[in-house]
Amino acid sequence: MIRAAIVKDIRLLLRDRGTLISLFALPIIFIGVFGVMFRFGPDSGTPPKIAVWHADARGGAIGKAVAAGDFTVIEESSADAVRADVAAERADAGLVIPADFSPARPIELVIDEGAPIQVRGPLEGALTGAVMRGLAPVAMPKLVTVVSPPGVARPLQNITSFQVTVPGNAVLFGFYIALTVAMSFAGERRTGAWRRLLAAPVPRWKVLLATLVPFYVIGCAQLAFLFGIGALVFGMKVAGSLVALVVLSMAVVLCAVCLGLLFAAMGGTERQLGGIGSVVLLVMGLLGGCMLPRLIMPQTMKSIGHAVPHSWALDGYYDVLVREGTSLADIAPSLVALLAFAAGFAILGLARFRFER
Repeated sequence: MIRAAIVKDIRLLLRDRGTLISLFALPIIFIGVFGVMFRFGPDSGTPPKIAVWHADARGGAIGKAVAAGDFTVIEESSADAVRADVAAERADAGLVIPADFSPARPIELVIDEGAPIQVRGPLEGALTGAVMRGLAPVAMPKLVTVVSPPGVARPLQNITSFQVTVPGNAVLFGFYIALTVAMSFAGERRTGAWRRLLAAPVPRWKVLLATLVPFYVIGCAQLAFLFGIGALVFGMKVAGSLVALVVLSMAVVLCAVCLGLLFAAMGGTERQLGGIGSVVLLVMGLLGGCMLPRLIMPQTMKSIGHAVPHSWALDGYYDVLVREGTSLADIAPSLVALLAFAAGFAILGLARFRFER
């Protein structure tokens, strides 16, 4: 009977086109859109545009140094033209190099001072360095080399933004199985299906488990599908252990299903659960870094994000997908956190759950 109930629920889920679209089709659209928005690595797009005007003979050397720093240089005919380019966003920044410039009459770096420090800071630093290299009497040798500290695995080379957007959207939409669980349970109560199941000579815990198993199976299939599309269509790579990726995904689905049990235990109609649950999941996804990659979030927001399971999942996925040689042991903190969240959701859900209300 339990096996028949599981098969029946899986068939019902597969016939629900709305659920299938939200779980399988929408994430692919979001992956593509977010992959274009957050670009880095070899697909990072065109170099920043820097408008330059100079009235000093040394300005030509500075312009060459800027161009050598992976910038597109726009030569302008006047200082006002440089400022106009930046104001109109035709250039990301500009350099106004006056005649006989000196510490008393410095070069003007034109940039929107109201831009976020994450955007403004790198540009200011790179352009200041380019000016210093352009003024050096001889070519400066490379005095700094970039290395990862001991204990930090080296990142995979030639990765694209889809290394971040695929797991981000997989986690965001993967947790929406929780909403499907809750609404299904509400429907079972409304139609009286629970009463019929409880009349059978089967322990209640088996009935509850048989109802949750199909959602776990569908959730695992969803993540397998999304990561498969990510690898085959979007060029996502797995830098670490494939086993670690699978185990982490299974933990994510378990956590989502247990959250669905908690949602179902809170009661309410399908409409109420759909409205409240959607908002809760969106907020959790936002805090956890599913919409704004955790890589560019301020440290405070990263710490706050650990209050939801999404952030732990994404930290684990980042290590597996980006850092070479990542093993199951390396993502143990993420796995422990996800299992702890799952246990907490399950305990609270079971404590409040009622088959009939």
